[in-house]
Amino acid sequence: MRKLSFLAALLAFCFGSWAIGTKLLAQSGSNNSVAPLVTIVDNCLASDPGWAPTGGCLNKPHQGDVSFAEFNALLFSPLSVTTVGHPAWRNDPSYISIRAGQNVNVSNKGGRGHTFTEVIEYGGGFIPPLNGTGIPGKTALIPAATCLPAPASGIIAPGDSIVVAGLSPGLHRFQCCIHPWMHAAIRVD
Repeated sequence: MRKLSFLAALLAFCFGSWAIGTKLLAQSGSNNSVAPLVTIVDNCLASDPGWAPTGGCLNKPHQGDVSFAEFNALLFSPLSVTTVGHPAWRNDPSYISIRAGQNVNVSNKGGRGHTFTEVIEYGGGFIPPLNGTGIPGKTALIPAATCLPAPASGIIAPGDSIVVAGLSPGLHRFQCCIHPWMHAAIRVD
């Protein structure tokens, strides 16, 4: 019984240490004097000709490994009625907190163009097939109001960065208006 109590205490300590460390790691770069960074990532395979008709894949810094066929195969889950999206297409981290007046740097490290658009509520983007439009058995995402019409500018090319500034206190939601499952939230204290 004593060994079991010791094991339970050790397990609780390890889990607690992991939980605290994970929270600190997730918040690294937030609430400090340096502007926090949100990295837009995707992992498109530059050598796959399937990407060419949709703008190609310019993944120069590192070679991605997601083919166009794999990307499309993971857009929808049989367990979901809406778009799920490929997990390699994401904003990292997807949540940060900052102080009022602090800027956030947003950098596209992927091989595709993306937007980082503030939305009132998460929704679809301006590319109907990526919203699930016309896909049998799926419910299409309704485009977020700020994602329509398609932005004439605002697409962040691979390797480019933007600065998000002037956010008021509260929670701000951002998404890619091309790949609408790419979400981020910024809390301003």
